Amino acid sequence: MHDRTTQVDSFYQIVVSAKIVGPEEASEAQATAKKLGMSLSQAILILRHATEPTLRYAMDAHEMVKAERISVDTAIQAVICARQNEFSILQALEMMGIVLDRPPPPKVETNPLTELMIEASAITMEQLGSAIAKANETGMPLTRSIIFNRYQSRRVVLESIALLKLVREEKVERAEAVRALRMACDKRLSVWQIMFEQGIYKDCAGASLRLPELLAMSMVVSESDLMDCLEHEVLLEVPLHKLLLDAALLTHSVLEAAMTMLDLVQSYLKPYQAAEALRNCKIKNVGVYQAMAELNPPPQVQAELMRFGDLLVAAKVADRSIIEKIATEGEKPVRVGKKLLDANIINDQMLYSVLRTQSLYKEGLLSSDQAIELLKMCVKTTLTVDEAIAKLGWTIPIRMQWSWT
Repeated sequence: MHDRTTQVDSFYQIVVSAKIVGPEEASEAQATAKKLGMSLSQAILILRHATEPTLRYAMDAHEMVKAERISVDTAIQAVICARQNEFSILQALEMMGIVLDRPPPPKVETNPLTELMIEASAITMEQLGSAIAKANETGMPLTRSIIFNRYQSRRVVLESIALLKLVREEKVERAEAVRALRMACDKRLSVWQIMFEQGIYKDCAGASLRLPELLAMSMVVSESDLMDCLEHEVLLEVPLHKLLLDAALLTHSVLEAAMTMLDLVQSYLKPYQAAEALRNCKIKNVGVYQAMAELNPPPQVQAELMRFGDLLVAAKVADRSIIEKIATEGEKPVRVGKKLLDANIINDQMLYSVLRTQSLYKEGLLSSDQAIELLKMCVKTTLTVDEAIAKLGWTIPIRMQWSWT
């Protein structure tokens, strides 16, 4: 988790000299950090000047500088080396011929979360052993080690945490949770969609937002910090809001603003608007209602609904003239999609991508511009919607459940 530190200058020097952010971006983040009373790393993330995995290199190197284990110049070179080779900072230092006297970190062992992932074949025993060894070597949490070593994605780890919570709450049988997680990994789909289709568990609609989802969408808490808190919530059975406050990841005022936003979702705000307003509360240090008043367009102004065909045209999946020849006015999206599929205008994966994207848009989890950008990413690549969302650096609740049979 992000440490609040007075040693801002050395961290500033590392991120700029290692070219993680430019001097102007770093100065802007430094001003924001001072204004809002947060760390420079948090300000960089909130302003989206760098991603959390990239910034993690500088943060790890900076921790060694603070502990007087390496110099700032060495830290800069280690960050550059680590980024180029996708190494940890320790591996980069070893490559540079620098051997540190390391105090032994707390021993990391398997836990109920990793046991669930092993049982579902989300990771192998060999991968778990390697992740545990790396966690013990570097001191990073086990789940972060799993992600860092690319044994599993952050999304799958977060869904595994959510599944374990459902099992603990006796909402889902453990065997069913294991089956759903295994199928989700095999099919590269959300575990929520799998559970819905298999009749295991039906979650609420996407428009109903939860606190961790709002925090992630708004980026007022980084994905890694939020993942740590969610993991501790389920493993240690400590309320999430207490973990966030104790770790100084949220102030009481921002937490209260988030709770107000959640109350207004559906009745007044779309989820993506709530996320934008909460982000402005944090960055601009303004009240809830001022942040909502500054939304553009205003929440009460209903934009014209983007239809299935409109999304296809905007993302350049198909020409409007072709769609109008094949489909008739007022037809359901699924029917239009199947007609385009039969005409070989789109393939199975593209049909699924368009339907998923439109569903997220209709539920207010994406703006119209975001929906178009997401679908364009799917068109250019072979990524699924969930993978494209991750590639774009967005955090969107993946709880949309529907069947087009």
